[in-house]
Amino acid sequence: MSKIAFLFPGQGAQTVGMGRLLCEQSPSARGIYVQAAEVLGYDLQKLCLDGPADQLNSTVYSQPALFVTSLAALEVLREQSPAIAEAAAGTAGLSLGEYTALVFAGVMSFEDALRLVQQRGQAMQDAADQVASGMVSILGMERERVEELCE
Repeated sequence: MSKIAFLFPGQGAQTVGMGRLLCEQSPSARGIYVQAAEVLGYDLQKLCLDGPADQLNSTVYSQPALFVTSLAALEVLREQSPAIAEAAAGTAGLSLGEYTALVFAGVMSFEDALRLVQQRGQAMQDAADQVASGMVSILGMERERVEELCE
């Protein structure tokens, strides 16, 4: 078997309905959401499956949602293709995904990482609420035009 690595997503990959198929397929995946609700104090599975989108897109909720959904996907993988999960030669994550990678690697417990992710999301939300800000991705535009738009 070739070397396998896992890369976990960062914030921005969330969408209402994420995790639905995982929960339908796997009691273990549903169990991850139940554990998360106990730690977080709210029904994260309902938020992921049904929204509302504006709440799910808030960093306070999106970070735990992506973290937990990524781990739910791992549970399904472990059930359906355990050899693949066991064969991992490495793991990494983009920003928030680093926490999922740490849990997958056995460096942090699910509960500790989820508490940290929850605090991280709250801190980032608090910081964002302090100033008016925004973000945009720009592809294929001349530098001069980008600078002009920024001014």
